[in-house]
Amino acid sequence: MVEKRFKTGTEEPEGKLIARAKKGDIYSFERLVEKYQKKIYYLALRMTRSHEAADDLAQESFIKAFYSLKSFKEGYSFCAWVYKICMNLTINYLKRQKFTISESQIPQGSLELVEDMGKADASEQLIRDELTRKIESEIDHLPAEFRAVFILKTYEELSYEEIANTLKISKGTVMSRLFRARERLQKSLKGYL
Repeated sequence: MVEKRFKTGTEEPEGKLIARAKKGDIYSFERLVEKYQKKIYYLALRMTRSHEAADDLAQESFIKAFYSLKSFKEGYSFCAWVYKICMNLTINYLKRQKFTISESQIPQGSLELVEDMGKADASEQLIRDELTRKIESEIDHLPAEFRAVFILKTYEELSYEEIANTLKISKGTVMSRLFRARERLQKSLKGYL
């Protein structure tokens, strides 16, 4: 007989789920995956711009997390830990692939740097769409290390310390890479902005 541990509408504390998962409770680990799978998938998608690659990388991240769960340190954020795993796997994937993407492959509306300006006519919408594609393309052409820092700061809204912990680099390196990424984007987008 399977014991039902969770009541509808209640969420078990992450620490308890992790403790049980460390003891081999697959159901508890599944709950953690359910809680964070979208965030991890979208992180990989922002980095790769490929649904298939993002899906594979997210799955690989959780598999690696499962097999490394005994090394997870209590008091640390599970989400940040899986972010770190995913980011490392994604950077390695990008280095192996020497990943580049053409503007035609970029999903429409996937980047929200251009805010909705209300009811605009078709020409304004076309201009915004073109700018969005150009920004996405330029982000895709950043070196993987710069892109990782830029995405974690801009889209995931992590602090410098959180980014440093996720990527296992110093806070100064985070700031330097973010500065360089922004500088490159500013130069490449000069004619557009």
